[in-house]
Amino acid sequence: MSTILILDDEPAIRTLIRHTLDPLGHVILEAASAHEAFLRLREADAGLNLLIAEVSLPCGPSGVQVALELLFLRPFLRIILICRFPLNLWDDQGAAECSELPSDSVVILEKPFYPAELRRAVYGLIGLPMVMGIVG
Repeated sequence: MSTILILDDEPAIRTLIRHTLDPLGHVILEAASAHEAFLRLREADAGLNLLIAEVSLPCGPSGVQVALELLFLRPFLRIILICRFPLNLWDDQGAAECSELPSDSVVILEKPFYPAELRRAVYGLIGLPMVMGIVG
C-alpha cells in the first residue's frame, strides 16, 4: 500500500483526486498549503510514496518548491504536478524550478484532467497493480 499526499488549495480538486484514488487502496493525506503538507509528512507513519501538487499555490512556496524540499527528505518520492496552464506558459522561475526535478519521477497533468489520466499517472509512477475495471 502506498501513501499519497495531495497538495492543492482547492477542496474540490482534493476531493476529486481522493475519490479517484480511494478505490485503489492507497493511504491518502490532504493538505491545502505547503505548511500543512509538511505537517502531514510528519504524520505519515509508512513514509510517503507520491506527492500530487498544484503548481501554483496562492500563498507560500509553489507546489514545485514543496516537491523539491520533499525530494531532499525522501529521494525516492514520485511526483504528479497539476497546473492550470500549459508548460510553455510557465514563467522563467517556474520552468527553472521544474527542471530541477528528476524527469523520470515526475508527471505533469494540466487541468482539467480526466480521472483515468490521473490513475494512469499514479500507476506509471508507483507501479502498483490497479483494481480490475478501474483503469480507463
